[in-house]
Amino acid sequence: MRLLRKIFGSDDKGTAKPDRAMVSLVVLYDTYLELSLESLRQALDQEFPGEFLPPREFGNFVVDGAVPGSTFMILSAIPEASGMFMLNNVPGPYTEFSYFAEYISDDVLRERATAQNCWLSIDLINLTTSIEDAYRFIGKVLARLAPDDAAFLVHPETYCSIVFDNDVRARLAGGSCLFPMR
Repeated sequence: MRLLRKIFGSDDKGTAKPDRAMVSLVVLYDTYLELSLESLRQALDQEFPGEFLPPREFGNFVVDGAVPGSTFMILSAIPEASGMFMLNNVPGPYTEFSYFAEYISDDVLRERATAQNCWLSIDLINLTTSIEDAYRFIGKVLARLAPDDAAFLVHPETYCSIVFDNDVRARLAGGSCLFPMR
């Protein structure tokens, strides 16, 4: 956990350092979503037609990350949805990486959140325009990729969690930022 905080700019109390905001959203779900480079490119191209297919080396592109099928690097130069991102698709509980559940005051919701077996996150790794544009991209892609059993949306910087439902999916798809930005 301390390593993630160093990478994403948080101190040991879980608060972000003022010089670097963590721009990321996490979807918690139960049934593992298989992703490949090709399936991710297709999903991105469905959301942003003509932007990710055919595969390319310049402009918008997707490449495998350190763990093929689980991590991907995405460059989006799409106006109002741009940045360089890391997508993580993890077949394991998010509680192994975050203290987010400690901030859920409702016991039933906390139990439900910690019971989720998988998580999908998109993290900004290089800002090319604005934080709003980055969250717009993250939200649209998570709305498209989140499986039907998606249960929670987590904002890692603030440890805020909300139930992932059809309204949340629609708001993300529409480009809304559901958490406060610094």
